[in-house]
Amino acid sequence: MNSYVAFSGGIDSTALALLREDAHPIFADTGWEFPELYAHLDKFERVTSREITRIKPKKFPGGIPERARYSHFLPNHGARWCTQQFKIEPMNDFLKTHTPAELLIGLRADEERVGNLTKMDYLIIRYPLREAGMTRLDCVRLCAKNDLLPRYPVYMARGGCIGCFYKRRSEVQAMAVLVPSILDELQALEEEVQDERGTFFHMFPNVGQSIADLRAQPMLFDPAEVYTQAADKSDMGAACGLFCNR
Repeated sequence: MNSYVAFSGGIDSTALALLREDAHPIFADTGWEFPELYAHLDKFERVTSREITRIKPKKFPGGIPERARYSHFLPNHGARWCTQQFKIEPMNDFLKTHTPAELLIGLRADEERVGNLTKMDYLIIRYPLREAGMTRLDCVRLCAKNDLLPRYPVYMARGGCIGCFYKRRSEVQAMAVLVPSILDELQALEEEVQDERGTFFHMFPNVGQSIADLRAQPMLFDPAEVYTQAADKSDMGAACGLFCNR
């Protein structure tokens, strides 16, 4: 039976891939990931000498931005097509051609959330971290031991894609200061997908305003000082897994 790890690039999936050296890591690439995430995938391959299979949906190989432009519609809390079309469906399509198989997901012993509910013939879903009683601290230690502990910037505190609608205001503000070129691209997309109804759809609903309006507001602190300190204390690892769990 083929064994595959749902690899997101966060601490838990990295620890799971290290724990199960016999399993092949699979990464569902949304085409909208931060450069730091791709760098971690590359580092994992260098350190372990194992290849990560990177899969994309057939219909929109250009990723979430291509789909948003096509439909003039951004993913949001009420329409999470990003998860369905760029995580779940590509993974299921891959597994259908590699059966029988077991899919290993990084659900820890100290988590209470529900796991993968996908049901397919010849597919077994397992949670080795939970089975081994591993907690967040155990995963951090395993990653650090192998020099593969993800340390992402403050604008990746909750992981996810660069335009993930779950991002908090503080993360978007950090992007405006630390990676303005990325926010330039997001702002251009946000403005491009608006339709003739005149209703403005925010890429970041939690912010409550457009990217342009947010950037026009003066910041009430010294960005260099705050973000330098935050970078030293930031939570490590992306939370977003195969199903964008939050």
